[in-house]
Amino acid sequence: MVLLLFAPLLSGCWDSVELNQRAVVAGIGIDLVGESDYEVSLQVIVADEIAGAKARGDTPVVLYREKGKNLFQALRRASQRVPRIISLAHTKLIVIGEKLARAGIGDMMDSLERSTEIRLPVKMLVARGNTGKDVLAIMTAIGRIPANDISGKLETSERLYAGDYAVTIDDVIRSMSHKGGGPVLTGIGVNGNLEQAASKNNVDNILPKAIVHINGMGVFKKDRLVHWLDDDQAIGLSMINNKVKSAQTTLSCGKNRETIGIETLFSATNIHTRMEQGEPIFVINLKQTGAIQEAECSINLQSPEAMKRLQEQWTEETKKMITSTVREVQRTRSDVIGFGLALERSYPKQWKRLSSEWSRNFAESTVRIQVTSVLKHTQSRTNPYSKGESD
Repeated sequence: MVLLLFAPLLSGCWDSVELNQRAVVAGIGIDLVGESDYEVSLQVIVADEIAGAKARGDTPVVLYREKGKNLFQALRRASQRVPRIISLAHTKLIVIGEKLARAGIGDMMDSLERSTEIRLPVKMLVARGNTGKDVLAIMTAIGRIPANDISGKLETSERLYAGDYAVTIDDVIRSMSHKGGGPVLTGIGVNGNLEQAASKNNVDNILPKAIVHINGMGVFKKDRLVHWLDDDQAIGLSMINNKVKSAQTTLSCGKNRETIGIETLFSATNIHTRMEQGEPIFVINLKQTGAIQEAECSINLQSPEAMKRLQEQWTEETKKMITSTVREVQRTRSDVIGFGLALERSYPKQWKRLSSEWSRNFAESTVRIQVTSVLKHTQSRTNPYSKGESD
């Protein structure tokens, strides 16, 4: 009798699903159809093509699409098209169409946050000028699974270029809760022929018919995309938000448009607040170290005075980038920089007074920028190859 009482406890996982019964989703595209309906695109891994032993030479992924009045309905309706149980636990990224991003992602984020399958560290991107469906339909040469290829490009660009950085579901949820602010999301663009992009022929050539590439940072006000930041302004945003792992700066030198290339080896930013005559002043303090990676002009890099001048020039160039970014973001009236959080931490009473109209107050805020730059070395060479008379 005692053994019979314990028998139900030994029955194992009653709701388990075997791996060969799952359709593993690598990427999700979410688009707005019409005025309010959603279209979900699921990039599902074809396990037999990845495993190798049973490969038939077909595409390693397949894209299933379904529509619904909300995200949950569209995902459940997709089960009519997918022959296995849809598994979202291993999703690498979510790509949002620009039309949906501009209409608002609040309702979509509600569904993503409530989901027990989709993990909060999943990366989110906006398909710049395209749909999430189009981005996930492109076959990629490096990495058989396109979602992994996109994720790898984002991580590499973040590590080397600093013009963008990875943003997760968790980051978006936290940013949307900030008064007067919103999230920033990485943009992803498509170059080439979309009609041939979904075919295996896209990767059979040295020059692919279409290619996806990381493309700027999208600024949101609350849950709506309002503006894009590119190039130096996107790098400036990475600097302000303390996301720089490595970056490049080009300085002019000489009289014939020659340049010097500097690599940022270390960058750290701190934002603090001062009160002057009852109004907040925001101070962005950045410290950076770097190395000279390229020198085209005739300059004596062994001279302390020359290195000091380059440090000062690098400092001024960095200030220009950050100033341009701050002004552009203030025009959007969306505090994606975090001035409101800095004010609330340092002066909670003043924040309470100003928070009700923070979008306006943020746009009119006074900002001071302090940059300290140090050039540590010139890599494996000191002076550049001569290009004429020395300065």
